[in-house]
Amino acid sequence: MEQQDIRELKVSDIAHEEWPTLAPGETVEGAIKVFAESGISGTPVVEDDRLVGIVTEGDLIFRDADIKSPGFLDILGGVIPLGNWDEYRREAMKSAGVTVDQVMTRDVRTISPNATLAEAATIMAENRVKILPITENDTLRGVVTRMDILTLHVLNPRR
Repeated sequence: MEQQDIRELKVSDIAHEEWPTLAPGETVEGAIKVFAESGISGTPVVEDDRLVGIVTEGDLIFRDADIKSPGFLDILGGVIPLGNWDEYRREAMKSAGVTVDQVMTRDVRTISPNATLAEAATIMAENRVKILPITENDTLRGVVTRMDILTLHVLNPRR
């Protein structure tokens, strides 16, 4: 009996189609409760069946983080900013956020249900994401996680 190469399995073969989702207006506290009760570390944010973002523990941890502002140089009464003020502004907004849409990541990496697990593993590794939403025409069809792929030994080196 010939064994199928796990890397060639389709994402839809192992998709979690009933993964919890959040709406943009839900509270951060509600998101944390969903994470704790479901034992997950991230979930898609959906509005009208369309994927609009993803929120993860990494997004939520900003609420408790000490945000370091970039320094500035005061020369002859003029202020010259040092560092990346746009990044500081984003981190400060996440720290102050109270609803999911204020802390979620909007630029979400996604994958098609027909993609292979090797393609999913590559996207996850290159983008350092643990959860990858599966979409078709911007509609959420499920998710695949890093642990799903690792469990199937997809990342074993080729021999």
